[in-house]
Amino acid sequence: MKYLLRRWLFLILFLTFRIQAQEPPNFTHYFLANGLEVVIIPNNRAPVVFHSLWYKVGSADSPENRSGLAHFLEHLLFNGTEKYPADSFKRIINDLGGSQNANTTWDRTVYFVTIAKEHLPLVMQLEADRMQNVLITETAVAKEKAVVLQERRSTVDARPEACLFEATNKAFFWVHPYGKPVIGYEEDIRQYSKEDALNFYQRWYAPNNAILIVAGDVSVEKLKPLIQETYGNLKTSILPKRQYAIEPNHRGATAKVEMRDPQIGYPFFQRIYSAPNFRTQGIHQEAVLTLLHDILGDSTFGRLNQSLVEKQKIAHFATAGYVGYFYDPYSFTLSAAPINTNDLLLLEASIESEVRRLISEGVSDAELTTAKEQWGYEYDYRSDSINGIANLFGESLSVGYQMKDIETWLSTLRSISADEVKLTAKEILGVGPSVTAYAFPVVQK
Repeated sequence: MKYLLRRWLFLILFLTFRIQAQEPPNFTHYFLANGLEVVIIPNNRAPVVFHSLWYKVGSADSPENRSGLAHFLEHLLFNGTEKYPADSFKRIINDLGGSQNANTTWDRTVYFVTIAKEHLPLVMQLEADRMQNVLITETAVAKEKAVVLQERRSTVDARPEACLFEATNKAFFWVHPYGKPVIGYEEDIRQYSKEDALNFYQRWYAPNNAILIVAGDVSVEKLKPLIQETYGNLKTSILPKRQYAIEPNHRGATAKVEMRDPQIGYPFFQRIYSAPNFRTQGIHQEAVLTLLHDILGDSTFGRLNQSLVEKQKIAHFATAGYVGYFYDPYSFTLSAAPINTNDLLLLEASIESEVRRLISEGVSDAELTTAKEQWGYEYDYRSDSINGIANLFGESLSVGYQMKDIETWLSTLRSISADEVKLTAKEILGVGPSVTAYAFPVVQK
């Protein structure tokens, strides 16, 4: 009896914690007069802060024949200002024991620093300075062109899987800039000029096109005046309107891309379907696709893993992928690698069989509950980390989510029905347009 009481007490405490933990974290959200969006997320468990500045511009905004220019500019922002010349930014952060980096996607560029809380004012000064005062010289452009070309050679050209992804993406997007690589094509990189970089910088880098997110051991009352003092006087810009080419309706068209290369370690298969996102069909439909992704493709309980890896034992892995937080709709993917190198087509047929079964039979209440619970755990995990929760807000807000979408995300997920998942699977994976990619290792003679 005592054992049962302890079990019930533990369960009550666990559920209470889960309910509390899955509530949105404590945060403050507001705008400065110059348009800078600000999110402050206090977390005082360690005397550390995570400072991130998100710009709503990415490689999809690069001019024609200058693919990857947004990524190139990311490199240039570490080349100094008049106040902090050359590599001062990196050197100062490193000397203070902090870490810093940046990255670019098709839709946004982010610069982030993790550092002891007492150095936050200096970090803010550094970031505010390079938002509008970076020195873009011919020397810096030549130097970073060489760096980016080498980065492309090592991360794309030398990796057949990356080359296949680039080719598949190009086949998947006929006109939309998502079909161009974030890092850019080599031919375009070689053509970058000082004027290209400077025009792009002056066009997009402004407080009214940025989101400042500070998470960690901070006081909102003390930080707000510091943010105003540091960022409040930065000049706004008249921002260009994002005008991505509209992807035409593929009307059920299918395409196949194949690569054979001795550097490919094992064969693999991937199929990409067109899928909507929150900007085209709303946050509710994005939540449905998110749960479909987990039910099909989770690496533990997902149907593909359970059938192809655990039961049939014909795959090293079998998964699905969907990421909704893009500015424009992106994709839903199915991926797998066979254990037997000759079984790639068998694997493809087995995946198609599982998809047809889901479309015809639907999903069980148990599967749906498990998928929803997994997202609760994921939300808790990200909320437990200062950079995790900051990135959750940044990734979402930078592509157009409203704050209410983030706050209500878990409740939106919980409201999804099994019938909605089944219907969406039929619409997306049934007769929708797709691109299929195959990679085969080749034995050198």
